[in-house]
Amino acid sequence: MTQMRTSILSIALLMLVATASAFAQNQTPPQPIEKPAAALSTKIEDVSKWTKQQWYAAKAKWIKEKEKWAGCEKQAVEKKLSGRKSWPFLYRCMISGA
Repeated sequence: MTQMRTSILSIALLMLVATASAFAQNQTPPQPIEKPAAALSTKIEDVSKWTKQQWYAAKAKWIKEKEKWAGCEKQAVEKKLSGRKSWPFLYRCMISGA
C-alpha cells in the first residue's frame, strides 16, 4: 500500500513540475515601459472619471492658451456637448490640437 501511495505521489509531483515548466515557457517576458517626453500627448486618460478638482486644475492650465481653448470650446458647443460630457472632447482637443 505504501508503494502505491509513493508511486501516485511521485506521478502527481512529476505532473505538477511538468505543467509548471510548460506554463513558464509559454509566457512572454514583460516589455519595458517607455516614458515619453510628453506623457499627455501619448496617453489619453479617461477624463469622464476625473473629479471636479482635477478638471478645474486642467482647465485653468488650458485657459492660458486662449485661442486653442476658445476653438475647442466652440467645437464642443457645435457638437452640443456640455458639462461632464464635454470633458473628454475638450481634453482630446487640447492635447492633440484638433
